[in-house]
Formats: sequence, structure tokens, C-alpha cells
Amino acid sequence: MAKIDNFIAYRYLRSKKSSKVLSFISFISIVGIVLGVATLIVVTSVLTGFSENLKEKIVGANSHIVINRLDGTPIENWQDVVKKVETVKGVEAVSPFIMSQVLVSTKDAVNGVAVKGIIPELEVKATNLGKFIKEGDIYYLSKKEGKPKVALGKDLAQTMGLAIGDDVVLISPFGKKGPFGFTPIMKHFEVAAIFDTGMYEYNNSLIFVFLDDLKSFFKITRDGVTGLSVKTVDFNKSGKIAADIQKVLGFPYWARDWLSMNRNLFSALKLEKAAMFVILTLIVVVASFNIISLITMTVKDKRKDIAILRSFGASESLIRKIFVKQGLFIGIVGTLIGDVLGYLICIVLEKYKIISLPEDIYYMDRIPVKIMPGVFVIVTVCAVIITYISSLFPSRQAAKLDPIELLRNE
Repeated sequence: MAKIDNFIAYRYLRSKKSSKVLSFISFISIVGIVLGVATLIVVTSVLTGFSENLKEKIVGANSHIVINRLDGTPIENWQDVVKKVETVKGVEAVSPFIMSQVLVSTKDAVNGVAVKGIIPELEVKATNLGKFIKEGDIYYLSKKEGKPKVALGKDLAQTMGLAIGDDVVLISPFGKKGPFGFTPIMKHFEVAAIFDTGMYEYNNSLIFVFLDDLKSFFKITRDGVTGLSVKTVDFNKSGKIAADIQKVLGFPYWARDWLSMNRNLFSALKLEKAAMFVILTLIVVVASFNIISLITMTVKDKRKDIAILRSFGASESLIRKIFVKQGLFIGIVGTLIGDVLGYLICIVLEKYKIISLPEDIYYMDRIPVKIMPGVFVIVTVCAVIITYISSLFPSRQAAKLDPIELLRNE
């Protein structure tokens, strides 16, 4: 008797000549939940993948923490500052840099870019620049033989038609006034390396040169740098480590972690992800209305069966369980199939470049996907709860039917 409610609930879902409409509604209910669950999983996985992909690229192309002076002036005696920063727990590497803007010129093209003066041996420890080099060698920047060297992004090199060994001219917008007017600073550089960060913005508008070469180019005589790049042992703890660095250095230094520098972007992505989850959950809610209709029609169709069960001693609780389990069966089957379908779609999107994206807009060339077990658990629990709640009202109505009235009407 304990399992009779499961048996009856299952029998009511099976196709019969007299209940083909109910079987069709059962099928539509399952399909609706399948599509809702699969869509919810795919969209959430894509948004998570997009956020993680963007995070990896931003953190990879930059250091975990950047240290500057609040007044914007250069950091003098930066070697002493580096020694203090290295004493902070969690700091893995520190590298000085100078940032400015220049024009990159060839015979056929001119582009405005940001130039970063670095010490290659220190920069590759503080950032992932060494991993991004596709052609040439980043360590060539510090070689003194021949012309000073420069490292270009892949997209900038393609736009200007440059390759390893080619000659480019850097032009400073901060020239000097002479007897014949404004005279820009110009210097020839040799392309020593080409990098690919995976982000069009960096690949097309950022170049690297040796720190001393940039000082020479801008006629900087003081031993000052724009800032310090810091790499931490765990970039997820960069905020706390940045606060510790701030305490050690004090005023007028300013230590910012990668998240605080991109807070608006990641806050927007988090809000979008939450909003999409809520909106797409409505698909499952709409599908659950089919379950309400199904159980209501089943109750109407099985009035005689309900009366007989009640006359044989079936309690209201048993009748209620029969129809609740009917709804739960549809919800669980639809959710499981939706989980499998969503997983397969995510695998296909992850392995194959089905949809191409413009890199200059999305910073990636394909739809990113990150499959997380937690997403499947949350979606599954939400879908089952929604279908359970949908089953409660019609099930209670079935349990309240008077068996005497039902048999009299039959």
C-alpha cells in the first residue's frame, strides 16, 4: 500500500486511447521544462565563461596590483619601494614601469598607442607577458646591440604590416619648442617581439620597450618610474594584499588590485548574470503551468477512480500524493533531460567554434563556456521545486473531492 501512489501516478501518465489529450499535455509539459532547464544552464554557463575569460585576460595582460603615487608624480628611488613591497606576505614579484603615449610610424601607416617601459627580466615575473609572446623574444628588448627594440601586439603588427626585424619610428607628442616651432621627438626602433594577450584592445594599442630606452627617448634623467606592477601568490586575494601594501607604504602611495580597477565592468557582468537567471527561470515557471493544467484535467478525467479509491479507504493524503508525484515525475524527467541537453550544448560550444565573435568588441573570437557543477545543482533544485509547487494546488483539490458525490454523479 505504501507504493501504490507511485504506481497509480505512473499509470496516469501512460498513453491510453481515452486519454491521448492528457498524454500530449504530459509530453508538452516535459518538453517545456527540458527547454527551460537547458536554456538556463547554457546561458548561465556562457555568462560565467564570459566573465571568467575576461577576468583571465585582464589579469593576464596586467599585474594583480598596481602601485602609483596619488599626486601622479614619478616614484623616486623605486628600488627602495620594491624592497618594502616584497616584505608583504603574498607578494610574489614586483616590476617597475613607465607609461606614456607615442605615435608608431612606418612608411605607410601611423598609429597612436600606449607605450610601457619595462625591465623584461622583472616584467615576465610580475605579469604573464612572457607567455603571450608569439614571435621573437621579449628579452631582446634589453639588448644594447643595434637599434633599441620594441614589442608590438599581434593586431597592431598586422594593421601596420610589421614583422620581426622591421624598423618603426616612435614619435613623442611631447616635443620641444625650437626657433622653428614645435619639434617632435623621433627615434627608430626595431621590432623584437610580437605578443598576443587575447584582447584586441591590448593587442592593437599597447607596445613595450626597455625601461632605459624609454627614458632615453623622453630625455628623462631622474631615476623615477610611473608605477610598480605586483604579482601575488593568489590573485583572488589581491584586494587584501593591496591593503597590506598600502599600510606598509603609507601616503602618498596608492595600491590598487585588478578587481578595484575593473569593478564597474565585473559588477555589470554579475548583475547581468543574475538578471538573466531570473528571466530564464520564468521559462520553467511558464512550463509548470502545463503541469497545473495536466493535473487538473487528469483529476477531472479520473473522478471515478478517485471515488473508488476513497471508498476502499484511501485517505486524502494518498490522493494528494498521487497527483503531486505525477507532477514531480514530469518535473524530474524534464529536468534531467534538460541537464543532459544543456551539458551537451555547452560541450559543443566549448569545443567547436560554431559562432564567431568580433574580437575588437568581445575580446574573444568564440562564445566562452565554463561548465560548473554548482550551476547544474541550482538549476535542478529550482526546477524541481517549481514543479512541486505547481502540483500542490490541483492535488489538494483532488483530495477534497467527496467520494459519495462522485459515485452519485457516475
